[in-house]
Amino acid sequence: MAHITGTYFRVPDFSDICEFYADLLGMTIVRKDADCIVFSFNFSENCLVFQKADVAAYQAGQKDFYWKIGITLKNLDEAVSYLRGRGLILNDPYQFRDIGYMTKLTDPKGFHIELLQQGFEGNEQALDHNSVASGHAIADQAILAHITLRVTDLVTARDYFENKLGMRLMSIQPVEDRGFCLYFYSWNDETLPNPDLTAVANREWLWRRPYSLLELQHWETTGLHLSLTPPDQAGFDGFSFQGRSPVKSKVSSDDLSRALVS
Repeated sequence: MAHITGTYFRVPDFSDICEFYADLLGMTIVRKDADCIVFSFNFSENCLVFQKADVAAYQAGQKDFYWKIGITLKNLDEAVSYLRGRGLILNDPYQFRDIGYMTKLTDPKGFHIELLQQGFEGNEQALDHNSVASGHAIADQAILAHITLRVTDLVTARDYFENKLGMRLMSIQPVEDRGFCLYFYSWNDETLPNPDLTAVANREWLWRRPYSLLELQHWETTGLHLSLTPPDQAGFDGFSFQGRSPVKSKVSSDDLSRALVS
């Protein structure tokens, strides 16, 4: 089956990136040269690819087409305690509806990261630090799990991901009082615990998948308009995926915006 292999970002420089992703989060540096740095928790799955470009600093907005990446963890409280001990300021984790136990942080370049426990609040997994090689409080329990995009035209978005990219819709998670609904995609053909895509019973199972999911936040209110990051500004630059063939395919941010943002 195909899987996401890389999440790409353009940045003006690499200052503090290694300290954050390699030292603080414990990711492995897969590649490092003058124009590109690549990090991963598991190189056989998704990597973060930062490419140097002649761009201004990233400025995130609440109506941006690109939103965040997600990292899932076995024990979020333990991870937060570790990060706070390293000087990072974090809000207390909270259980968001029947979706997940989470908190958020921002990397040195302004990109948002969601930390999501693989079980709901109170369903953390015990960590056996003696059974893993690295001994890192984050890397030993983490999966680079989500790329999150915002969309307003659900029909077009579903056609693009399901029919053009051949991805499978694995979960639908309504948040009606907030005016949006979440849709999670992958290429995996695993059997869901519950065949109902809206079933809460699928969600903790989904957060434990060892591969990255594509998450769409569909804004259901009419008349909303999404913003695209200007090409002369740092920002999300698309994702790559690979199937049975060793050749990787790239879906650029331009491809996505042309298809999904009116």
